[in-house]
Amino acid sequence: MVISDFDFTLSRFSDPSGQRCSSCYCVFDNAVGRNDPEWCKKFVDLYHKYGPIEHDHSLTIEEKVPFMEQWWQQSHELIIQAGFDKKSIDEYVAKCNIQLRDNADILMAEMTKNRVPFIIFSAGIGTIIEMYLKHKFGKVEQNTHIVSNMMGFNEAGQVTSFSEPLIHVFCKNSSVIPKDQTFSEQIHGRRNVILMGDSVGDAFMDVGVEEEQLALKIGFVNHDIDKLVDKYLNYFDIVLVDDQSMDVPNRILDAIYSKNF
Repeated sequence: MVISDFDFTLSRFSDPSGQRCSSCYCVFDNAVGRNDPEWCKKFVDLYHKYGPIEHDHSLTIEEKVPFMEQWWQQSHELIIQAGFDKKSIDEYVAKCNIQLRDNADILMAEMTKNRVPFIIFSAGIGTIIEMYLKHKFGKVEQNTHIVSNMMGFNEAGQVTSFSEPLIHVFCKNSSVIPKDQTFSEQIHGRRNVILMGDSVGDAFMDVGVEEEQLALKIGFVNHDIDKLVDKYLNYFDIVLVDDQSMDVPNRILDAIYSKNF
């Protein structure tokens, strides 16, 4: 099976012109900024407050966790307070600058064809990911499972809640994966994992996966290359530097398909 982060792993960090692409949460501040600058400032201020803590190499993961929980909870509260409705969110997603890495569509199509369970494990917003994939491909394939923070809507279509447990960048492991029967049946007997991520926290997404015997971990370094490459080599088997494609994972999977394992 394949476990992949979404923001800046399955999706591009920058577009072909070099412009920074959007993450799931950026869909809101990019779309709302002009209409409600006061709300947007509160939302972006959280990034400026907590983002440096996430990337502070002098702190341990344990020291960062309380701050990440505060960041995610406060972001969700702002989204709920704004009263966004599902239709508007879907329109934001349709116009956003989320872009899949080159040949990610091939990766996903071949996994579907070869019945490889594909787990998108994201600390972003799963509802945004689901909407994006439906815009991109028309549907979310049966072999694809999104484990993320999902929005809850009331009868009027407004966001009123987020799923529990909260998933932030440093708690992505099997303890937060819902016990879904279809999901459990698909991964039963799958002992080998290909894992892809763009942060050190992503390297632990397979922790607790039942029956796992072997994992090949691929890390994408999108920025601060001089600082991060050596660190990522401690956590990932393959480290890809400023590679906005899925060419390497595709070649690995093609080799596996050809052996008919």
